[in-house]
Amino acid sequence: MTKDRSFIDQVATNTEQEPAVVSRVIEEFCLALRRELDEYKGINGDYVGEQLHWDIGNRAFFHLLGFLDQFSEKYQWEPGSAREYVSRLFTEDEWKPFSQEYFSAKTPDDPPSAAPASGLLEEFSSAAYACAMSLMSNANYVQKELPTVELPTDIRASVESLCADWIGTKHDVIHELDELQESSNVEDRIRRIMSWLGEDMVKLQEQVRRLETLATAEDRYRLAYLLVGESGGNILRSFVAAGESADRVLEGR
Repeated sequence: MTKDRSFIDQVATNTEQEPAVVSRVIEEFCLALRRELDEYKGINGDYVGEQLHWDIGNRAFFHLLGFLDQFSEKYQWEPGSAREYVSRLFTEDEWKPFSQEYFSAKTPDDPPSAAPASGLLEEFSSAAYACAMSLMSNANYVQKELPTVELPTDIRASVESLCADWIGTKHDVIHELDELQESSNVEDRIRRIMSWLGEDMVKLQEQVRRLETLATAEDRYRLAYLLVGESGGNILRSFVAAGESADRVLEGR
C-alpha cells in the first residue's frame, strides 16, 4: 500500500465512524449490490438504469457511475477476469466462504434451480472437457501461426513453452475426468482439475501482459499479441464455464 491511510480509514474519518464499522458496511454493500444486479427483473431488467439510484441515493450513484467510467477506460475486463484475480490473490480456503455466502444470500423468492448431484457432475465433466479441448486446439493454432509473427527469441520461446503447458494440462485433465465418475473423492479431483486449469490461466495472463508491453512499445509485435490474446480469450471463456460448474458441484456437497 502506497498511501499513508487505507481506504477504510479515510472513509471512517470522513463519516466519523469506527474503521471496523465502515469495513463491515462496505462488505455488506458489495454483497447486496452484486445480489441485486443478479436478481433484478424490473421493466427492462436494467438495474443500473432503473433502480440503483433509488437504492443508494443520488450522490453515491453519481460517483459509482464515475468509477465505472474510469474502470472501463483502464481495464480490459471480460467474463472470468474476476476468477483470475481471485485465483492469484487468495487461496481456495480463503475465497470459498465468500462464494458460499453469495449463493446462500439469494432471495427465497428466486432460489437457484436444483439439479441432481449426478447431473451437476456430468455438467462439470462436460465443461472441464470443453476447456481441456480448448487448451489443445488453441495451443495447436498458436503453434501453427507463431512462425508467421515477429517476436524476440526469448519471448517466442516462452510462448512455445506456454503452448506445451496447455497441451500437457489437456492430457492431465482428460485423464482425471476419466476417473471422476467412479471416484470416492470427487471433490478433491474437481479441485485438482480446476487448480491445473487455474495455473494455466495465470501463466496466460502473465504472457499476455508481456506481449502487450512489447506491442505498445513496438507495433511490429502487435500480431503476436493478438494471436496469443485472442486464443487466450477463447480458453478463458471455457475456463469460466468450468469454474462455475465446479462451484455448483462443490456447493451441493
